[in-house]
Amino acid sequence: MPLALSRTLGKKLTDKSLKSLPQNSGDIQNGDQPLAKFFLVVYNLANILLLVLRSSEYPTNNMQNFIFHNPTKIVFGQGTLNQIGAEAAPYGKKALYIYGKGSIKKNGVYDQTVASLKSAGIELLEFGGVKANPTLAHAREGIALARREKVEMIVAVGGGSVIDEAKAIAAGVVMDADVWEFYMRQHQLKGALPLLSVLTLSATGTEMNGGTVLTNEETNVKLGIGDPWLFPKASILDPTTLTSVPADQTAYGAVDAVTHLLESYFTQEDTYTPIQDRYVEGIVRTITEIAAVQQKNPNDLNARATFMWAATLAWNGLAPAGVGKWTTPNHLIGHSMSALYDTPHGASLSISLSGWMPWYAEQRGGEERLARLGRAVFDVSGAEKTIEAFRTWFRSIGCPTTLADIGIDEGGLVKIAENIGQCSPLWGSPEYTAPFCEGILRRCR
Repeated sequence: MPLALSRTLGKKLTDKSLKSLPQNSGDIQNGDQPLAKFFLVVYNLANILLLVLRSSEYPTNNMQNFIFHNPTKIVFGQGTLNQIGAEAAPYGKKALYIYGKGSIKKNGVYDQTVASLKSAGIELLEFGGVKANPTLAHAREGIALARREKVEMIVAVGGGSVIDEAKAIAAGVVMDADVWEFYMRQHQLKGALPLLSVLTLSATGTEMNGGTVLTNEETNVKLGIGDPWLFPKASILDPTTLTSVPADQTAYGAVDAVTHLLESYFTQEDTYTPIQDRYVEGIVRTITEIAAVQQKNPNDLNARATFMWAATLAWNGLAPAGVGKWTTPNHLIGHSMSALYDTPHGASLSISLSGWMPWYAEQRGGEERLARLGRAVFDVSGAEKTIEAFRTWFRSIGCPTTLADIGIDEGGLVKIAENIGQCSPLWGSPEYTAPFCEGILRRCR
């Protein structure tokens, strides 16, 4: 019986039909015997039917079994940068200090973290120059340096790219094979150097998960992988570090965090997941509301702190816990854009979602799922309005929604689709062939 019909009948039985019956079996038994027997049968049948109808309001499938274990210690709040030394001290006396292009030397983060680590008696070996889309070649340099200098731990100070490459180095140092074999699913980790992080750009959630993404620039393949050995031992989340993040990076980070939440929300195996759904919907709504606030007022620490924690919660394993199998199609599509054209990760995801959601709306249950999301996040009705609301939000914060927005022509579209088709089997999504992905990318508006 359709769910809506069962609810209607159940309500009618509750509000009308049962009111016309005696209030309890005692009232029936005390009445005229033949009539009492008749009403008793009707009464019992009505109650049985009501129970059946009420129970049909809830699907019979159960929440999937899962194990949730997140060992990362989070130190959150203003003025917490100076705690990195104390957090790192138990793991040794010599650390590889990894950072990006040098912004931390302009905003005070470098000075504070280095002072804290040195005061804890930790010798630092600096390794800078991590790109926004970290590369295998640079990670290999870090692995060689860490091995040669016999460092005991890794301290990553930066955004997701820095921490992701730090994880590659932490794994590669102890591997008896090339680190790319790990990303290609050809090598199982048996350990890794201890890793600690100081987050300076919120987006990827890597500060509280075991995931890492790396690009092989020789083959133009960008792959992500996760392993329990790669959870940071501790991560410092000080929202004051975000005040120097520019508007475009703030936008890309917001889209990245939202996409993390939507991947399992859209592709999950289970169809009845109220806790997970509301977890996702609440955080997505919060991010869409505060992204522009951060852009307009970079020094709004309430907005920065809210987003910092939201982005961490978006990709720490809680959202998909219990939903069964799920996949990451938009990251698959976006990674190929970044591998080929060095597209900022968040920008590649806003484009991917712009084309993928219309396709998803045509799949079984997709239209209803999108409509629910639109009501919860944007207060709009229907799948089409939900898709347009997301596209409008992307554009409002300066994120692209088409390949043309980032200067990629028809030839580039075909090239991206071919790259996706090449990588999709490694992602466990072989159905994302080149022709199929061409169709997705042509839906972008």
